[in-house]
Amino acid sequence: MRVRVRISGAVLLAGLGMVGWLAAESCAAGQAGKAVAEHVEVGTMDHASFRIDMPTQWNGTLIVYYHGYSETPVTFDASRPNELGSGFARKGFAVAQSGYSVNGFAVEQAMSETEDLRRYFIAHYGQPRETYVTGHSMGGELTMATIESYPGRYNGALALCGLLEPSTWAIEHGGAMLAAFDFYYPGLMPGPEHIPASVDLGPALVKKMLPHLHDNPTGYAEMKALGHFKTDKDMAGVLAFLAFIERDFEQKLGAPVLNNANFIYFGGPDDNALNAGVHRYTASNAALDYLKTWYTPTGVLDRPMLAVHTTYDPIIPPDTVSQYADQVQRMGSSRFFVQQFVEADGHCNINGNQTMDALDELLTWVHTGHRPAPGLVPEASAK
Repeated sequence: MRVRVRISGAVLLAGLGMVGWLAAESCAAGQAGKAVAEHVEVGTMDHASFRIDMPTQWNGTLIVYYHGYSETPVTFDASRPNELGSGFARKGFAVAQSGYSVNGFAVEQAMSETEDLRRYFIAHYGQPRETYVTGHSMGGELTMATIESYPGRYNGALALCGLLEPSTWAIEHGGAMLAAFDFYYPGLMPGPEHIPASVDLGPALVKKMLPHLHDNPTGYAEMKALGHFKTDKDMAGVLAFLAFIERDFEQKLGAPVLNNANFIYFGGPDDNALNAGVHRYTASNAALDYLKTWYTPTGVLDRPMLAVHTTYDPIIPPDTVSQYADQVQRMGSSRFFVQQFVEADGHCNINGNQTMDALDELLTWVHTGHRPAPGLVPEASAK
């Protein structure tokens, strides 16, 4: 399975809060009596909220940030803390982030709206000396799409726990997982197609599913193998999220995207029975064409891109980055791509210090031409 984003209660949101981004540092600064020297601007452009954090002592670098998939509108309030914006601003970076004009899957809207925000920043705050793009989960996908689609506008890219494979693959594998679960546990989950908007796909559904996962030992073993899940909570949470994604796409596109017609299940103890008995679904050409457009990686890079992933991610497994590395190699852009990891379980479980260490690796790469070593993200104290 290659489906992919983040389990967090009723709201499945990846990268919006950066999992306690620089919280310890913020606390330490407060204890030392240091005020955050920054100007914060919030507003709305074309129905998309935005936030700009501008340090009083700006180092000349702009960081453009993409948040991850969110079930609810992302808005900004200048009077409320924003750990990501303040975290980078405290280091001297200006930060611009859009909330996007739509919820859920928003790659199409986020790219154009964030580009408008970048131009707005230049018009109101001046031309940055350097500009970098970064984001988590779906925001990592957007980071990749942006550095590929806007050559020359960014000095480098930092994709965090990002979906770096074609959207068609990710959605196909997610739908295949839902179809397999429906085969083994009929009626336990709604769908997998035509799920009404009124159906709750949040914590209540996960709570309902958990006690029944072991009712079918064969199905449980097959699903665990297909998803490489470490825990029952991961399995139930990811499947509920996949159902939300399927409904999201069906509502946006007016047609289901479930597409396991040519999918061959493998890796579990019951593959033959599953392949023979699972219901096969075929997505519309219009739905597939939309997914191809938003987005299919080209693998063509002209600026450095560093991708960081956890070693266990139940929603966006690390092999998506390896596949992108292969695409980059085939397109002759390997000199501009490096994959690193952090030793952690969970989706986007990359802490603030690790993020800053990765950013330091990217900045050093851009400034000196010294390409980071693939592997574990090195700690700043160990360099």
